[in-house]
Amino acid sequence: MNVALNEMAKKLGLYDEYVIVYHIRPDGDCIGSSFALALGLQSLGKKCTVTGRDPVPQIHRFMTDEVPQDDITEPVYISVDAVSPMRTGNYSDKHYTFCIDHHRNNSIEADYKYVEEDCGACSEIIFKLLNEMNVTITKQIADLLYTALVTDTRCFQTADTSVQTFETAAALKMLGADTFNISRRNVFVKSRGRRIIENLLRESLRFSCEDRLITGIITLNDQKTADIADSELEGINSFIEQYEEMLIGVTVRELPDGRSRCSVRTSGDISANDICAVHGGGGHYHAAVCELGKSPIDARDIMENTCVKFLKESSDSNE
Repeated sequence: MNVALNEMAKKLGLYDEYVIVYHIRPDGDCIGSSFALALGLQSLGKKCTVTGRDPVPQIHRFMTDEVPQDDITEPVYISVDAVSPMRTGNYSDKHYTFCIDHHRNNSIEADYKYVEEDCGACSEIIFKLLNEMNVTITKQIADLLYTALVTDTRCFQTADTSVQTFETAAALKMLGADTFNISRRNVFVKSRGRRIIENLLRESLRFSCEDRLITGIITLNDQKTADIADSELEGINSFIEQYEEMLIGVTVRELPDGRSRCSVRTSGDISANDICAVHGGGGHYHAAVCELGKSPIDARDIMENTCVKFLKESSDSNE
């Protein structure tokens, strides 16, 4: 059931023990939002543990390791930043009492659900929710929320960056968030492995439709060559957006189970969400994801065929 934010805050006060579930292949937003929510609930006397199928990326561990994990006997499950049951991994069969998200077409069934579509980051919602619950936002919480904000907006560069995003950032700064080091650590500094994988991605790029459609591939062998963990690839899908001519960009990543994860970025009036919906995925208007049971090469061909149709429709409608 969809509820207002103030209703969500009231309902969260009714239970004593929570398991907060973040999505598979976690990024800074789901991690920062989940652990900040846990700290907020714990400050109100609730017991919380935060979990997900995949471990917390190493880059965020210095913050998350400081968040207490309580022993839970009667769990109430909260899904944070996950658009579908599949994105909750091995927690897809759980009954979710709460769902908090910012993606389009959220399909998680929950007793109480708050989705603010195309919000810059899920942390914007968590920040408002904690304030609604009269939680004191400590520096620890502010750092987690700012990490979530700056990673999901790529340092305020995404189309979903709004006035609310900047207002949240300003408020977190005033509450003590270490904005300089968080931004530098998560957006600007690149490890040797990250530089190698970006070079490999650049070499794989294929340009078509007068360079309006650009696709690239990252294979498991590429990751092995770069000696880079999957968790260190956060933000790599935005690499393709640096090309001025791009209207649709697709980054195809080979997954260990043989499938391919296709991340779509768009500009103008072309919906990445609609493109990915053709193949059972979704996300935001200008950034969305789908997964295909194909090799990276085959997945790229399939996505290119789909994208060409959207480019033609966009061109026809603008004539």
